[in-house]
Amino acid sequence: MISALILASLLVAPPARLPAGPPQADSQAVRRSDVQTVRRSDGGRLAAYLVTFSPGPEVWERFGHNAIWIRDTVSGENHAWDYGRFAFGPGFLWSFARGKLLYGMGREDGVRVVNGYIQRQRSVYLQELDLTPTERMALRDFLDANFAKNHGRYRYDYYLDNCSTRVRDAIDAVTGGRIRATLDSGNSGTTFRWHTRRSLENNLFTWTGADAALGPKVDQPITRYGETFLPGKLREHIRTVEYTDDQGRTHPLVRGEITLAETDHYLVPDTPTEFISRFVVLGLVLGLALFALGAAARDSGLARWLFGFLGGTWALVAGIGGAVLLFLWLGSDHEVAWRNQNLWNFNLLALALVPLLPGALRRNPVRVRPALALAFLLLVSAVLGVIAKGLPGWGQANAEIIALTLPLHAGLALGLRAAIRSPSPSPS
Repeated sequence: MISALILASLLVAPPARLPAGPPQADSQAVRRSDVQTVRRSDGGRLAAYLVTFSPGPEVWERFGHNAIWIRDTVSGENHAWDYGRFAFGPGFLWSFARGKLLYGMGREDGVRVVNGYIQRQRSVYLQELDLTPTERMALRDFLDANFAKNHGRYRYDYYLDNCSTRVRDAIDAVTGGRIRATLDSGNSGTTFRWHTRRSLENNLFTWTGADAALGPKVDQPITRYGETFLPGKLREHIRTVEYTDDQGRTHPLVRGEITLAETDHYLVPDTPTEFISRFVVLGLVLGLALFALGAAARDSGLARWLFGFLGGTWALVAGIGGAVLLFLWLGSDHEVAWRNQNLWNFNLLALALVPLLPGALRRNPVRVRPALALAFLLLVSAVLGVIAKGLPGWGQANAEIIALTLPLHAGLALGLRAAIRSPSPSPS
């Protein structure tokens, strides 16, 4: 209720600066038609806001969202423009895989947009931008023109060209580049991976998949300007921006802030949780289980079946993972996935082990030798991945992936060798 009252008072508030005009014969009798005759190009009656929405529950909502909201304080007309709109449909997954996603922008009634996010239990924050009338008008006209051109369709990039960076750049353009000049220097102490990890840790499966798919490019230090790919960080850092406008005033870009709604639903932690110990334990448990089943397979048909099923499943996952990582590097535009060192651990050759494993466990002499060779080759590859981390230019934050996969490769190779040995002799 409080946020609704604030929003209502905001929408009916008088303009900060109104153009001077000739005196009216009857100042109390202003008709709506009279209001509409005021020149639309008069930016003095416009108010501009950066609107930030907190993260939501879905994967694509975990990074938050934002928009630019501009209202006419005389006529009441108001629109919110946002970027990063997409729709699932034919060809979406293929475009996603190739890194050729085309996203668009939206233009809707600002009050409806804000209320929609509040109803979905998302926090909503307003920051009024202290722009001159000319700048407010230029911002509105740019957004309108961008939307009119095929709904602002553009090639989407998770970190460099997304919903937040487009909003940031639109504001930056009308302020003479002051956002970039203020924020694009120094080291924020974070990386793209660092922010991705904390944003996705509500789902460990998604966290693991995303972390495995990202290459070393996301481990490079970023500035505060780089951090503004996140709407929440843009809201935080834009407070520090000051600039001299075309009227010669030096002032903060943000005039004031209002919290329309605040909730603790779908919170993202300020820093990522360290999961390395969990991955170490999980990797060791799974690896030791594979080895134990392989050793028991000499005398137990059930253990042999379980080892074949679990070992084959891991080989299938490792092989498909390797195929995906290779495709992302060599066949897509996802630069953040190029030169991925997790290819040491997710190896395409593992797919060849899947059909060999059943025959090898039955001690088929045609299958035993190549199966063993492949299993130990995969183990050697995983060990080389650890050694490569110490080489210059090979820095990638993938300790969790190594901790999970290396014991699995060891358990598969050593367990297979134990399983194909001759059964223990029966007691006399």
